Amino acid sequence: MHDPNPRLTQQEQKILEGIEAGLRGDTSLDRRLRSLGHTAAGTPGRGGGRGGVPRLRLGWFTAVLGIACVALFLLAAASSSSGPLWLFAAVWVVTAVCLMRLLLGAVARRRGAAGRRRAD
Repeated sequence: MHDPNPRLTQQEQKILEGIEAGLRGDTSLDRRLRSLGHTAAGTPGRGGGRGGVPRLRLGWFTAVLGIACVALFLLAAASSSSGPLWLFAAVWVVTAVCLMRLLLGAVARRRGAAGRRRAD
């Protein structure tokens, strides 16, 4: 039966590390991989290989929701009905979730960049 997690010998490990170091040092390869939506290691990014497009869309969507939140809050404060207040509450929750996703993504990218710097 084939071992799903084979171990490399010391010599194979050194050869692999040399190859990886050479690939990490190739700036043109790194730039091409990033332009394809891949990380420097060549694995697909979190957005399904689409790079920063989903993050950019989420940022714009969150900004629009924030503006809608302010408008709905002002409308709810000026009116005496509870409809705008409930609508504001719903939009505010969605905005808060989008902000959290943006924040968590930024933290993950920062940790990944720090890990790559430590590996070099």
